Amino acid sequence: MESTPTLHQGNNFDFVRLAAALAVLVSHQFALHALPEPLMFHYQTLGGYAVMVFFAISGYLIASSWSHDPNLWRFSARRLLRIWPGLICTVLLCGLVLGPLVTDLSVGSYFSDPTTYRFFGTLFFHVSPFLPGVFPHSPLAYIPNGVLWTIPIELRCYGYLAIFGMIGVLRYRWVTLALLVSLSFWYYGIHDAEAVFARTHQHLFEVEYATFFFSGSCLYLFREFWQERKRKLIGVAVAVVLCCVAMGTGHQLIAAFLLTPYVVVAFGSSSLPVFHRFGRFGDMSYGVYIYAFPVQQTIIWLTPSLNIYQHFAIAIPLTLLLAWLSWHFIEKKALEFKPKRRKRV
Repeated sequence: MESTPTLHQGNNFDFVRLAAALAVLVSHQFALHALPEPLMFHYQTLGGYAVMVFFAISGYLIASSWSHDPNLWRFSARRLLRIWPGLICTVLLCGLVLGPLVTDLSVGSYFSDPTTYRFFGTLFFHVSPFLPGVFPHSPLAYIPNGVLWTIPIELRCYGYLAIFGMIGVLRYRWVTLALLVSLSFWYYGIHDAEAVFARTHQHLFEVEYATFFFSGSCLYLFREFWQERKRKLIGVAVAVVLCCVAMGTGHQLIAAFLLTPYVVVAFGSSSLPVFHRFGRFGDMSYGVYIYAFPVQQTIIWLTPSLNIYQHFAIAIPLTLLLAWLSWHFIEKKALEFKPKRRKRV
């Protein structure tokens, strides 16, 4: 969910990230109406797949960020300044404003409940999604914001990349690629993540998302092999063929992994008419991601008689408005404090 301005200005990354954030909103709208979420590759919900897209893009952009300034302090400060201000805002709004307004408990009982205090642990990336008495009749009851659990995973991916950078692994891109192949072979092959999910409906999310994140990172490290337009199109064709082969043999998750990182990064790093101009309104994808769920829960709570499409019509513009305000008055302001690399004299 991170962005690196020097990389994504003039290309399609802003569009892809905003589309992925809106896909999460769409997917959750079905869940909040107790309807099956749209599926991608017969396996992953639309929202879950959109998160995979986020991780692939983040891996590419964050590898670029480290490559341009491999300093742990500045790297960490930039990541926190991008993630933390918006997170603080949504957690405080949910816990201190929304929660007391919609809970079926008294205000005193709400604030004295240990669940409330555990929720504020999310401020420090220890995510506890529940608030007492909040949205009790929702299919996702007591959850004011159901997306924040992915943020600590993303931060840990940043940390893994920084560690690889500090110990010199990223300087040897073939070693980095070998590590990614090994992790992917274990998760999708030996561990057989798809079969495990079929039996238990459980993922090893950290490993799964890490394969997408570091696929994006490897695409940055090997960028001169594929960035030329003709090579990019050939690569897309190869990814589509591999995806079709995997799907034809019943390996839907592997198909998603073979297709998504390359196609998403190849399209995002391109500059196409209309798409490359989405950033002119601000970097709103993170705001859409972190504000959509509480907006959707609240709208359904206020207007239970409306149908899913009417709720869509209210939730999307309201979420975009909050995301715009968050970017211009919170996130962008925080980024003004990013430490800058000193120029050599």
